[in-house]
Amino acid sequence: MKSKFIFPMATVLGAFLLISWGVTGHRTIAKIAENHLSAKATLAVKGILGDEEIPLVSTFGDEIRSNEKFRDTGSWHYLNPPQDLDYSQFAKYLKTDTTANVYNALLKMTTELKKPNINKEDRLFALKMVIHLVGDLHQPMHVSRVEDQGGNKIKLRYNNKESNLHSIWDSGLIEYNGYTFTEMATALDNISDAKIKEWQSDDITKWLFESYQISAQLYKEVEGKTSLDYTYYPEHSKIYKERIQKAGIRLAGLLNEVYK
Repeated sequence: MKSKFIFPMATVLGAFLLISWGVTGHRTIAKIAENHLSAKATLAVKGILGDEEIPLVSTFGDEIRSNEKFRDTGSWHYLNPPQDLDYSQFAKYLKTDTTANVYNALLKMTTELKKPNINKEDRLFALKMVIHLVGDLHQPMHVSRVEDQGGNKIKLRYNNKESNLHSIWDSGLIEYNGYTFTEMATALDNISDAKIKEWQSDDITKWLFESYQISAQLYKEVEGKTSLDYTYYPEHSKIYKERIQKAGIRLAGLLNEVYK
């Protein structure tokens, strides 16, 4: 299927190669979300996916990017706002930026899911993209700077290997424990009811602003550095784990709302 969801002023914001959270991260997010779907949402999602499983379709957005038919989705995976914005400035930026970024793409795909007369193929595409994009925007380096391609140009040695800031947050931290996605979902799906309610009440602007603030912190930490030592994982594991938890819980909340 050729993607028909074209944005006005669909300027590519530097469509560089990035795959947020890697396979394990995306599937962990989707598994946590699956665990928290309402009965109605579970039936609706199953009706759309058929024999496909939610965790296994979570990487769809990355898998199609090398296909010419989906070239216009390249910039859907990230957001490159100006630096040093406060929350109100950030919210204004989101509302006035009409380019094809992760915020506008998620809103558009969610709207598509709510349409009663959308055809089966487009509904399936929209659902798979919603599952993927919620994961993307919770990866801090997907809400960062265009000039260094979301941290891809910030070369760092990590775990005695050449890497970069973006890759470390895509997969480096996640691979540290050697978990499968089911093991990671089991380990992380221990969120209190109060936290679930709080996180699902936050709007998408806040989801993105959280990533924006974290990426700003991560940039500052590596200024002037060429390598990261053994302390980087324990100092940042809480951050990446909570981003994955929030992504899963919020994805479930979004789908529960769509299919309520």
